[in-house]
Amino acid sequence: MQIYHIGTNNYWRSASIILDDVPAGLYFLENIVTWICDKVPYIPLPKLKFRLKERDAWDMTENNDGRTDLNEWFGDTQQLFHVYVCSPVTDFVNKHTKSTVINLPYNFLKERFPDSFEEPDYEFDDEDIAHMQKTKQLADWLDVQFRDLYRKLNCNYIQESVK
Repeated sequence: MQIYHIGTNNYWRSASIILDDVPAGLYFLENIVTWICDKVPYIPLPKLKFRLKERDAWDMTENNDGRTDLNEWFGDTQQLFHVYVCSPVTDFVNKHTKSTVINLPYNFLKERFPDSFEEPDYEFDDEDIAHMQKTKQLADWLDVQFRDLYRKLNCNYIQESVK
């Protein structure tokens, strides 16, 4: 099954079309598991105490003694399902997915796929704003160059096909 989506980065003003070739069965499996993951109820886990086996690598407890409880370590049923079912299924599907990325100018894709472009809902600091203005200038320049070349290639193609 072939699907595509648009990848955007408002900070760097870059955009891509990503073409994924996914086996149909795996595609539907991932969608079903993701749907179930969204529907799993939020039920806090009980505070049953246990001790971590690999204390040195994973111990983020208050006393660094490796003692914790189910609620503190896993949280709730949604998180438990997501960690042990949803994420492994998604990883498995991604391993069997062949992706092709086509990088195109930001403005070019924004014009053709406006629904895929969202403005960030967070604020940037002054340094980020200055950087984003520079990348916008570069992206605008690249867009002009790309469109000029695109028109030339398109005109040559039309002229050759008429002959």
